[in-house]
Order: sequence, then C-alpha cells, then structure tokens
Amino acid sequence: MNVIIANIIDFIAAMVQVGSGAIKKKSRILIVQIVQILMQAVSMLLLGGVTGAVNNVLSCFRNYLCYKEKLNTAWKVILIIASVGMTVLLNEQGFLGIIPAVVCVVYIIFMDVKDPIKFKLLVTLSFVPWMFYHFILGSYTGALFDAATVVTNGVTLFKMIKDKSNQ
Repeated sequence: MNVIIANIIDFIAAMVQVGSGAIKKKSRILIVQIVQILMQAVSMLLLGGVTGAVNNVLSCFRNYLCYKEKLNTAWKVILIIASVGMTVLLNEQGFLGIIPAVVCVVYIIFMDVKDPIKFKLLVTLSFVPWMFYHFILGSYTGALFDAATVVTNGVTLFKMIKDKSNQ
C-alpha cells in the first residue's frame, strides 16, 4: 500500500517538476523545486529511501538560501557536510543510498552559477541520477517524470541557447 501512496504523491510532485522545466528564471525554478522536493521527500520515506528524503530536505534549505542570495561558501560547506554526514549515518541501501548525496553535493557546488544556461544545464543533468534512484526505489512515477523533466529542460535549454545566439 505504501508503494501506491508514494507513487501518487510522487505523481503530484512530478507534475510540479515537469512544469518547472519550462521556467527560465532561476528564482522561480528554486521556489517550485522546494515544493516538489518536499513532496518527493515524503514519497521517498514511504518507500524506505531515507537518504533521498534527508537530502531532499537539505535541498529545500539550500534552495531557500540560494533564492535569498545567502548561499555563500560557508553555507555550502555546512550543507555538504550535513549531506555526507547524514548519508553515512542513515544509509542502509548501499550504493543506492549514496546517489542522493552525490547529486546534492554536486548541485550545491555549482548552483550559484550566474549564467542561466549553465544553471539550466545543471538542473537538467541533476535529474539523471535521480531517475535511476527513483526507479530502483520503486517510485516509478518519479523515474518516469525525471526522464520527462530531462527532456523538458533539454528543450528549454535549447531555446535558451538559440535565443542567446540570436541576440
């Protein structure tokens, strides 16, 4: 029953996630991601993905700091230590449980990039490992919509590059 409930929650989160792929403005992407990530954290907990849920909660805080333009080197270090530390403490999934921390750390390091095209590329590529994590965890709607989000973001990224070259 948890699998069904988790997939329903993840389906709703996925609708928000896919919609975010059409957003070009960084601040709006971050706000929409906070809502989507919190929903997915609940889904992951229901499926036993504790490290995914914990890293998602940290990601919400990270996005909030970035939105408020308060994400500095000190906060990045704190968030990376929290991500790695919580993953080490709570991981009972082996390699699978490490994936959320890896994505979280890479995203934290590069998320304050000012170039919107590079930021959109970061967002797009960060969904690829999540696609595998969700699928193996049993969040099939999450995995399917991660793939759809990669495509949506890819189309938007292409348009952004095209628009930039036309200026």
